Amino acid sequence: MPLISDLEIIKSAIIYGDIEDAMSVIRKRQESLSYYIKRNPKEKQITYSKFLKSLESLLRGESNLDAFRNEVAMLHGLPDLLDMTGDAGEVLESFFYMLEYSLDRYDVRYPEYDGKRCDDK
Repeated sequence: MPLISDLEIIKSAIIYGDIEDAMSVIRKRQESLSYYIKRNPKEKQITYSKFLKSLESLLRGESNLDAFRNEVAMLHGLPDLLDMTGDAGEVLESFFYMLEYSLDRYDVRYPEYDGKRCDDK
């Protein structure tokens, strides 16, 4: 599963204020995951799908960062999916920090967001 590459694309899109690109990656991956889950459900795919749904909810403004953190903490298999180098906790913490920074900076509530930084002219 391409969780790490998806996560990097999503992170870079959000950091640069291109929320539409991040949402596009999320939607495409959810679509392919739903196909695989219907055919041959595996715990990793289900966990990944739940993570993406929570992230989409956060970007839409339907939940806040604390709720997202709690939802992700409940996904017991997620650290195993991220643990390619032995620092899954650090990967998640840096992701949470980046989200906090970017959501505030671009005032994200998809589909409405300001692609420029707050207070830029």
